Amino acid sequence: MKKSLLALAVLGAFSAGAAAQSSVTIYGIVDIGIQYNTFGVNRGTTGAPNWQQESNWGVDGGYQSGSRLGFRGSEALGGGLNAIFTLEAGFNPDLGTSGQGGRIFGRQAWAGFQGNFGTVVLGRIATPSSGTGSFDQFGQVDPFSTGWGLIGLQATFIPSSTLREDNSILYQTPTWGGFKFAAQYSFNVDTGETAPQGSNTSAFNLGASWGAGPFYAAVTYDVIQYADAGSPGRTSAGNPDQKMLQLGGTWDFKFAKLHAAYADQKAISTVISLGGVGNPLGGGAFVPVGVGNFNNQAYMIGVTIPLGANAKILGSYQDSDAKNIQNGLSSFEPDYNVWGIGFEYAFSRRTNLYVGYGQRSWDGRISDTAGVLLPQAAQIFDRDQFALGIRHVF
Repeated sequence: MKKSLLALAVLGAFSAGAAAQSSVTIYGIVDIGIQYNTFGVNRGTTGAPNWQQESNWGVDGGYQSGSRLGFRGSEALGGGLNAIFTLEAGFNPDLGTSGQGGRIFGRQAWAGFQGNFGTVVLGRIATPSSGTGSFDQFGQVDPFSTGWGLIGLQATFIPSSTLREDNSILYQTPTWGGFKFAAQYSFNVDTGETAPQGSNTSAFNLGASWGAGPFYAAVTYDVIQYADAGSPGRTSAGNPDQKMLQLGGTWDFKFAKLHAAYADQKAISTVISLGGVGNPLGGGAFVPVGVGNFNNQAYMIGVTIPLGANAKILGSYQDSDAKNIQNGLSSFEPDYNVWGIGFEYAFSRRTNLYVGYGQRSWDGRISDTAGVLLPQAAQIFDRDQFALGIRHVF
């Protein structure tokens, strides 16, 4: 009897130890507020467009940060090795609907291993350049952390517009003396892989960052490798590789933090680029039919000014300059600039109030020739956006 009780006690101790070494955390953000927006709206027809500037007030979510619900877990496997996973769903609190095109875990969905060697994961992964996700290295270069609606870095920096890729494998090093490196490869950036392999749009992504004291710097490089010409169901098939370089950094003087960034974006093409319909990459300016691709350079300068322990002012200015437009349509040149200012007040560690205002000014040309698909009306007209809201982190 005593031996049986001793055996049960030992078994219970081992079970408790195993349970203590694994965990699952539920986390999320709810961001909701009131917004004022101006848009360009076509009051005519496709053949006879009549663009008008319109505005509206409404309740909208996800201004400062995209609302989300996530599950993060790890299990110690021994020898310093851990099994890890993250499942993160985006949602629209103003509508109660799913984000990211209705995907269940559209923001992140991955699993893998972590140890002294670094981290290896597979799944739907936000890239190191994306400004979001578990492996982002570029978001903190932006004073608005690639949020705040119209005025975040994502307005002109394509990869920082939440570049997420399906079917990915990623490796990230441990942090060595403030330095960190990551490499990612996607076998098909959107939806499942098909045969032959060349019919998929693949991508590889690199990111490196270094932080020491008041200084932080990051560089990322993304290449979207379009499907082979003639691949069924791929309207972007045969397009040249889209290559995007981002450089940025911050310097914290305590009384103010300065931000700066530069992007060199080459061969931006018709569908997977700058906000095309069904585009998994996001971005700022639509590419009309008839334009094969174009290059773009973007710049950002910004500042964060703390106001005591609980408040801060944020501001930035961005410029986007299109170059080398291919395949005709010389009247298409999507140049624009963006500026914005924001205020944040923290009631607690988890809850804050925000106020933001920004403008995007179109400074380019666009064709209205019959038979040419014009860009989204919102891109032609100058845009204004004001937001007042609350964000709760849990």
